[in-house]
Amino acid sequence: MRRLLLAIVLLAALLAGCGKHATEPPPAGSSRVPPALIATQPAPRSPSAAYDSEIWAQFDRALDGRTVSAQTVFLKLDGQRIASTISYEGITRRVFIRPASTLALQRTYTAEFSTSVKGSDGQPLPEGVYFQFTTNSLRRVAYDFPVATGIEGPVSALGWGGTGPLDGNLFYEVYASTDSLEVARRTTPILQRSVFRRFLPVAAWPAGTRVYWAVTTENLTTHEREVGAVRGFDTVTNGAVLDSVTVRGFDHGSSSITNRNVQFCNSVNLSSGPSFNAAIHWNLGNVPANARFVSATLRLFTVDANANTFARTQPALWMAQNDWSACVVLAPGPPYAEPSGFLANAEPVSGIEAHFDSIRLTAFLEAMYRQRSQLFGTLIRTQENVTFHSLLTTDVSKLPVVVVRFYRLPPGVQD
Repeated sequence: MRRLLLAIVLLAALLAGCGKHATEPPPAGSSRVPPALIATQPAPRSPSAAYDSEIWAQFDRALDGRTVSAQTVFLKLDGQRIASTISYEGITRRVFIRPASTLALQRTYTAEFSTSVKGSDGQPLPEGVYFQFTTNSLRRVAYDFPVATGIEGPVSALGWGGTGPLDGNLFYEVYASTDSLEVARRTTPILQRSVFRRFLPVAAWPAGTRVYWAVTTENLTTHEREVGAVRGFDTVTNGAVLDSVTVRGFDHGSSSITNRNVQFCNSVNLSSGPSFNAAIHWNLGNVPANARFVSATLRLFTVDANANTFARTQPALWMAQNDWSACVVLAPGPPYAEPSGFLANAEPVSGIEAHFDSIRLTAFLEAMYRQRSQLFGTLIRTQENVTFHSLLTTDVSKLPVVVVRFYRLPPGVQD
């Protein structure tokens, strides 16, 4: 009996040893636990991720890079896949998603990983691995002009934001100084806060120096602010050669509120005032190459019937908010006056002649001469209805003209 009991105990111990060996953990590198997502950029559920930020997902172990591709990793918007380049970086264990097109603002995107993505041990991802983020409400501001390597004149305009339509919800603050640190810190005074994406100086830039400038954008609805980078340009010295040229108009237009069928584009007269909308395009083709404007004086002449009325009518020049065709001008618009686009008031020279002369007017004309877009012709505004001589007047001594004084830069200067 004792021998039988001993045999049973030995057999039980042998069986127990075999069971323990069968349940030991598998060797390293062959875990049956699937890879886990441990970090993402943007962070999951980000409410205002930069539209151009990197997009990546980091896993807790190495993946099999051969299983990471555009067929296994997706970026989606409203369930639709966004064309993207997918890559895997083994050192960081990160999957990078690079969209082929710029992401839309204030939209929610989903980065999704299929079960075909596998760890280096062959274990596939589980179902439902994804993360979401919502993009921010502002684009990074892009500067149009001046270019960093050019030579600018004393009144050169600043431009940014391209040529698309203006957005009344976006305001731009302009900063400029000869001290780059002041501009970077935004401690210099704001020169302009407007929806308009062009800045015409009211004072000349310092001569023979480098001027730094930058733009800060604000979305009035979301209150998000984007601080643009600092840019710089060099200004011409006062020792440059000064010259002048007389510029005539290219075309003109005006119409009446009471009769829109009447157009003044082919008339010897150009009517302005509360009942009219008067505009002139200027032909700057005879200004020499490489000119940098210093000043400009625009001359207008009223017909004799409106002599000695400048004090009462108070003519003023404004920039047009949009471009226009001479024979389809409407009153009160289009073209409408740009709200931040006041250029100059009239200075009477005689009973029928008025001059308009300002740095902003000079900057405006130079920008058009240099084909810096989003700046169009001039509008004439008066407090009472006034008739001026037009570009077709029979008295050439009373033609609307602009006398431009400018520095002529050496050939080859970048515009």
